[in-house]
Amino acid sequence: MGTSEVSGDIAVVTLCDENYFPGLLMLHRSVQESAPYLVACYDLGLTPRQRAEAEQKENLQLLPLPDDPLIERIRSVMSTAPPLAKVNKRVWPLWICPILIKHAPYRDVIWMDCDVVVLRNLPELFAALEMGPLFTPENKAPQLTPNQPELYRLLPIRRAFDPLVPTVNSGVSAWRRERDASAIDSFILPVARAVDDPDIRQAISWHDQGALIWAIQSCGLEHRVVRTNEWNMCVEHTVLVKRPVLWDANFLGAVRAEVPNTNILHWNGHTPPWIDQPS
Repeated sequence: MGTSEVSGDIAVVTLCDENYFPGLLMLHRSVQESAPYLVACYDLGLTPRQRAEAEQKENLQLLPLPDDPLIERIRSVMSTAPPLAKVNKRVWPLWICPILIKHAPYRDVIWMDCDVVVLRNLPELFAALEMGPLFTPENKAPQLTPNQPELYRLLPIRRAFDPLVPTVNSGVSAWRRERDASAIDSFILPVARAVDDPDIRQAISWHDQGALIWAIQSCGLEHRVVRTNEWNMCVEHTVLVKRPVLWDANFLGAVRAEVPNTNILHWNGHTPPWIDQPS
């Protein structure tokens, strides 16, 4: 297994199970083609064969789930939730992102969901992290993103804020862990409360995404939401919806040609591109 040639203190961090392994490989490749950053993946149930393949990749590191009791509590309580419409995606892992960020063994972490690919300019995102944590706007369904008003009665925020702002997508975010520790803890707090209180759980919009919104509001970090969609563009807003690209060795090059003005592309709310396509 290789180590990052850029810095051992920084990594792109993600989470992957057996079903999303093709996405992990493509995410890793897309990062390497932008800059040789380490990609660290929490193993949510890869097969032995998949783990062996991953371990042969330069700058790809597999991590066990952290030994944090909150993860097991989340798994126990939320594993019985109704299945999602998205193929092969479970509910309980959608709540654990802030815990994984907290325990990631790197100074700087860019979290990316495993149905994301980097098209270009990734070093710019790490550079912008010098000024504070970074969050990316929701651009598939921003009108559905705000938390329910009830959340702010159950979990009050002690500063003036607009409960409808910001609308963010949690699939891409950036953190300097020690500097941003209080914000990460604020990200975890609604998740921890949601485990034991179904009313809080129902008031949080879209699992960890609503928890992130609450943390941004609580910490006064609205100004750290980037002002462009190019760092987390939903595939719905690209030509790929009508002209999908074949999932093969030329996938990234073809996507970059078709989507020239986006840095990071996300299949949020859409079937991942490797499903029902030859690999």
